[in-house]
Amino acid sequence: MEDKPKDITELDFFTRQIIQPDGFAFFWVYKPKCPDCSKARVKKLKRRDKEYACEACKKTFSPEEYVALLKYNLEYTCPHCKNKGELSDSWLKPKSKTAPIVLKFVCQKCGEKLKVVRMKKDKKKKPKVE
Repeated sequence: MEDKPKDITELDFFTRQIIQPDGFAFFWVYKPKCPDCSKARVKKLKRRDKEYACEACKKTFSPEEYVALLKYNLEYTCPHCKNKGELSDSWLKPKSKTAPIVLKFVCQKCGEKLKVVRMKKDKKKKPKVE
């Protein structure tokens, strides 16, 4: 498990969620380190770029290769048994930008099935003035 992030710019994704009634989850995904040089993180050098690249060695990665490098980290408190646990594994990023981000997992102590869900925020619609 990787350390908790100190800066949001190092992350590809993160969320903090309350799992009803008394649970909590902190879920984060670091931008991966370059598998070739291990000196820097892989990211889009410019926002509009289609491919990802290492900042140090400049090796490029397709979006499919980038997604294969992602690993999630999760700290949680189970709402049923109050156990505090940590998980880390590979993560498949949703292909659609509007798709909800869901991580399903099992409590390491009581075996209860839990999930962290993050929906994209809907755009506020302006009321029609008649």
